Amino acid sequence: MPDPISMRIGHPSVRVKANWAQFEGADLADQLISVIGAGSIGQQVIGFIGKTPGFSISRILTKNGTPDTADTELFFTEPAGLFIETAGPSALRKFGARALAVAELWTVSASALADDSFRQQLIEVGNKHGNVLRLFSPWIPGIGHDKKNPSHRLHIRQSGPQIGDNWAGSLREAVLQFPDDLNSATAAALCGPGIDATSIELIDTGPSGAYRFEAVLSTKFGRFESCAEFMAGSSDIHPTAAAIESALRNERRTIQYG
Repeated sequence: MPDPISMRIGHPSVRVKANWAQFEGADLADQLISVIGAGSIGQQVIGFIGKTPGFSISRILTKNGTPDTADTELFFTEPAGLFIETAGPSALRKFGARALAVAELWTVSASALADDSFRQQLIEVGNKHGNVLRLFSPWIPGIGHDKKNPSHRLHIRQSGPQIGDNWAGSLREAVLQFPDDLNSATAAALCGPGIDATSIELIDTGPSGAYRFEAVLSTKFGRFESCAEFMAGSSDIHPTAAAIESALRNERRTIQYG
């Protein structure tokens, strides 16, 4: 069975009707989605799902119960064909296996998967239940275009405001010190050449600097260089929320890219 960790959609999500009174009007054809977290990313994703035909919210799980519930049992009792985790690495560790046993899981918290034993646990759950774990955000071209090879290397230069001290070294070492800053880098490494084949530079750009994500992926298939830059405070939408929204749109498109 294929490795369930993927940058792309694997098994199709089940489409069922919600029982939650707020969404009793959901169409039977709607894809029901439950969301973990309602912070800057989660709020935007929830808003998008709520206004987009073809999708409906099942439940929203947060620590304080706003805007829906803090009751884990209630959250997992309601039917869902897709879970989207937006609450950070600790939330993925706490709820990832349970969600993946039920349906496909999308997460913004790939740095938690740098823990080999935890990653293996989720792989086993995904394989057992036929569900895919999708990692965000897919900023780097070439990831997954060639089978893994010991000679493949990925180098990432990530800069942004309030990172702290500049740092350079292996991703495995970096993720222990900066777990909340390396989710996209870890996602690329896991779906590409691997954590131990990935090196990283972290650069603090100051309180008003831009977020910049540069990468060089070297494989036997080819060399891929890329750069993504996001100005702090220049957009009403979080870049990772935008990536999730794009992936949801593609669920409904006949013609897709890549």
